[in-house]
This record gives sequence, C-alpha cells and structure tokens, in this order.
Amino acid sequence: MTKDDEVWFVLTFGGLFFGLSFISVVGQVYLYFFQMRKILSCLSSSRGVLMRKSSLSRGLFGAYLMFVCVGSYLVLPSWAIRGGSLDESDYLNFPCGLLCAIRFFYLAALGGGIAMIILLIGCKYMGWIE
Repeated sequence: MTKDDEVWFVLTFGGLFFGLSFISVVGQVYLYFFQMRKILSCLSSSRGVLMRKSSLSRGLFGAYLMFVCVGSYLVLPSWAIRGGSLDESDYLNFPCGLLCAIRFFYLAALGGGIAMIILLIGCKYMGWIE
C-alpha cells in the first residue's frame, strides 16, 4: 500500500515535469512559427547560427535543432561568445523581450528535466521502478 507522502511526491514532481515540459514545447512552437525570422535576422553575423542555418531545410526536426542551439547560445552567452558561436554585437543588439522569452522557455525545459530526474530517482528509491 502506498503512503500519502509517496503519492504527493509523485504528483508534485510529475506535475512539475509535465507542466514545465508543456510550457517549453508550446514556447518552442511559438518561436518557430512567429519569431523565427526575427531571431535569424538578429543573429545574422553569429558563426554558430550561420553554420546551422542549412538544417532549417530539414523540416521540423531541423528547426528544433536550430532552436536548441540558439537557446543554448542565449541562455549561456558568455560561453557562446568565448567559443566564437555567438557574435557579441548580435547579443547586445538582440531584442530584450525576445531574449527573455527564449530564456524562459529553455529554463522551463531545464527545470522539467530536473523534475523528471528527481521523479525517477524517487520512484526508484520507493521501489516503484526496478
């Protein structure tokens, strides 16, 4: 028989995982359909974006790959600038509202991933997963 604490644990972290994952997926779809041209025009001189621009012709999977790269550049800009993938002037001239939206969607995905890992570890500890 399961305890109330176990049920609350699964409901809390399962809800966090599904909620944050939903926010991330909806946000990425929004960025793809409504903001892609603006993002590509603002990052037109960044080497990492120019190298991955050809992947957009591969359909939805290619666009997802492109947005994962762009999201990682904008969430951790100092690493991307130091590595040469992101141009510093592109980053400084990037629209603030769009930058905050991209960071929010990708940090939601990171939070969902962390919630999933905690959920899996907790379920393994409780003996629900062998």
